[in-house]
Amino acid sequence: MQTLFGEFEDKNEKALKIVAKGPKPLSKNQQLFNKLTKRIETLESEIIAENEKLSQLLVIHSKEITPLQTKVAQLRIKLAMSLAETVPENKFTKKQVESIRDVIIDQCEGAFAYIEPDPHQEEFYDNWADTPYKEEKEQQSEEAKEMFTEYISNMFGMDVDMDEFDESPEGFARFQAKMKDQFEQFQKVHQPGEHKKSKKQQAREDALLAEESIKAKNIRSIYIALAKVMHPDTETDEFLKAEKEEIMKKVTAAYEQKDLPALLKLEIEWVHKTSEHLEQLTDDKLKIYISALRQQVSELESEKNSLKFHPRFAAIIDYAHHSLKNAMYVIKRDKSELKSIFDDLGDIISSFQRPTTKKQILAFISTYEREDDDDFDLDPDILSRYFR
Repeated sequence: MQTLFGEFEDKNEKALKIVAKGPKPLSKNQQLFNKLTKRIETLESEIIAENEKLSQLLVIHSKEITPLQTKVAQLRIKLAMSLAETVPENKFTKKQVESIRDVIIDQCEGAFAYIEPDPHQEEFYDNWADTPYKEEKEQQSEEAKEMFTEYISNMFGMDVDMDEFDESPEGFARFQAKMKDQFEQFQKVHQPGEHKKSKKQQAREDALLAEESIKAKNIRSIYIALAKVMHPDTETDEFLKAEKEEIMKKVTAAYEQKDLPALLKLEIEWVHKTSEHLEQLTDDKLKIYISALRQQVSELESEKNSLKFHPRFAAIIDYAHHSLKNAMYVIKRDKSELKSIFDDLGDIISSFQRPTTKKQILAFISTYEREDDDDFDLDPDILSRYFR
């Protein structure tokens, strides 16, 4: 994990902290510096713990739930096909065929939420559906993009280009980065200026401008200071010379990109490794550090809050807000329910494979239409009695 206060090989090494020496207490900025570095340390630990929890849940879900979801999905398609086979064998009214069609489509769509149909299954679906599978999938994708675009527009008043959106994890990461840049640019361009600013607003803006000016000056001053101590020509020891060459490459790259957080990180790392003490930092320099640390706290909080919504963890979104212990319990419960559904589906499909009367099929459809089970849309225990 990269932080403003360093990457340490020794994980037991303490985070940066300003310690008061003598009776003089720490200033407000020194206290704030310590608070922010501690918050960053805590957030990084929480992100690691959350990522480990979600990764563990993903492995458990892949082992315990995903195979059963796939099996249930295949049986739902098989049920739809078994039901379709009864249509040419019986004289159903147009309305009855429509009801049967609704059940077939419902079962297929439920299955396709967990599996990608093979060519045969896709062809079967297309024969019964009003819209072909591929076309419907494209429509759903476009509708999702439109909803997201509208949401961003309503919330922030900014336009989002979704044409380049890629649904892969890598594509999602690129989109997040692009959205962040877009939002920052939008904020810069659309600053409120059509109404008269209050004294507080003006003072706040002036303070921000002053801070930006200080930052600009510090980019050069930090670079010069680091270049003096880090230049490899000042070192005679070959090992230390090679180390300084690598650090100097990072310093130069950060300076050329006007990347103040990166320069601050390199400077703090060097301060931490030398005999120079943090308490000797000037108040102006502390303010710059605090500004950069606040930015990092904000980014880490955003990373922590959005972790569960990463595409990698899409399959376990329903478990992500639980503790690991509670999530394990819910997974165990869901596994039991899926097994029950799988067994009941198998019984119903077997019933369709025996001689079935028109009355039994219509009773099945009628009961199906009355059921309102969000997970399966029918109660197999009730329906199975029509085939005994």
